Amino acid sequence: MIHHILLATDGSDTALKATRWAAELAKTYGANVTVLHVVHIPVALAGSTVLPGGATDVAVVTRLMEQAAEGVLTVTTPLLEDAGVPYETCIEYGHTAETIVRVANQSGADLIVMGSRGLTDASALLLGSVSHKVLHAIHDKPVLIVR
Repeated sequence: MIHHILLATDGSDTALKATRWAAELAKTYGANVTVLHVVHIPVALAGSTVLPGGATDVAVVTRLMEQAAEGVLTVTTPLLEDAGVPYETCIEYGHTAETIVRVANQSGADLIVMGSRGLTDASALLLGSVSHKVLHAIHDKPVLIVR
């Protein structure tokens, strides 16, 4: 059965839909939810913040990304609170799909719930989406992708 749900979220509309699904499943099965947001700072972005005097600072970009991550959790967790579902939050750093898979395996999650970007099959083939990558990287857990 389902005892532990990993909810991967980016705060988007589809991620919030996924949160509602995770909340309902958690209520139904008496499961706990781990809300995961992955901060991915591409190298190109990390050097792009220009400070007075023309200096760049990776720490500034990192702090901005952390603030955005906290904002994602701020819009996500009230949906779980309203449903009366026990949850914990987790912010991780790294490549998004790889980090979701790692956290799912390390935490012992029984189910991964996440939103879809809604890419067409052709676009997903060319670009790949996080949900597509997670779906193909996880071999021992069900993944619910919400559109």
